Amino acid sequence: MASDIEHIKGRVDEVLHLSDGSLAPLDYKYAEYKEFLYRTHRYQSILYAMLIKEAYEKDVRRGFICYVRSKNKIVEVVYKDSNFSEARRINIEILRIIQTGHFPKRISSRIRCIDCCYRNICV
Repeated sequence: MASDIEHIKGRVDEVLHLSDGSLAPLDYKYAEYKEFLYRTHRYQSILYAMLIKEAYEKDVRRGFICYVRSKNKIVEVVYKDSNFSEARRINIEILRIIQTGHFPKRISSRIRCIDCCYRNICV
């Protein structure tokens, strides 16, 4: 799926049609569930929800992540309107990085780097 409006694209593993008429992304992770949801997994689910909502023109209020290496444990991700606003803000930031070719400055709190995919190459 791709969105010209949001400037994102992705391959949703499955789109679930729920009994209340809404849709939900189901994402499989070949990973273990560590008793918390990584921010990157949450935002990937939110971005998938945005793609599904645009493509199908239906409500998307929650998503699911299946952790294959934890006996297929399924974690529900409930979306708030603020999640979509924040995802859009982050996406605009990422687009700016791509367009300018400059990474943002390192943040002062290293604890936030735990789930950052750039932590090994950050300058």
